[in-house]
Amino acid sequence: MIKALRFFIIPAVLLCAVIAVSAQQGDGDKGKEYYISEGDLLDINVYDEPDLTKTVRVSHEGTISYPLIGTVSVSGLTAEKLEVKIRDLLEKDYLVNPQVIVLIREYSKVYVMGQVRRPGAYELKAGMTAVEAIALAGGLTDIASPNGTKVIRKKDGKERVFNVPVSSILKGGDASKDVVLERNDTIAVPESLF
Repeated sequence: MIKALRFFIIPAVLLCAVIAVSAQQGDGDKGKEYYISEGDLLDINVYDEPDLTKTVRVSHEGTISYPLIGTVSVSGLTAEKLEVKIRDLLEKDYLVNPQVIVLIREYSKVYVMGQVRRPGAYELKAGMTAVEAIALAGGLTDIASPNGTKVIRKKDGKERVFNVPVSSILKGGDASKDVVLERNDTIAVPESLF
């Protein structure tokens, strides 16, 4: 009976906490900026220039190849800043007042593993936290150890591990203990020992 209750209570608590955290942060992603990174798929449109309308994937080096201007470094820019950069490069030698729009078609991924209902890869959205990623993965299983959750981040050949006390975050509502995710982070939720 107790295991059955845990099965329903933990996912419900997790969902309520994610809603509460989102409400505290304001309207969705308002105020949060997504920075383009390796693996993102971008739609670039230049008004009235069909030859310059392209879908490109950001390379491992954080660059794209674009007609007329060649290789462009895009990693770390927002879509709006990339629009300005491409506009300025096109305007410099090729077009008069080009109107450029950049849309992110596919975002980088984060990976949720272990004791969640739907382990796998999920699109990274601006400001996404570990608890929000766990909610996207269907919440915790009934044998999960929420306070043993870790975010594993590999960057510049080094690995960093962040502890995420999921139960404490959900019970106390202290979102400051949650971890804002970056590209290719792995969230690992271990199994409870008893």
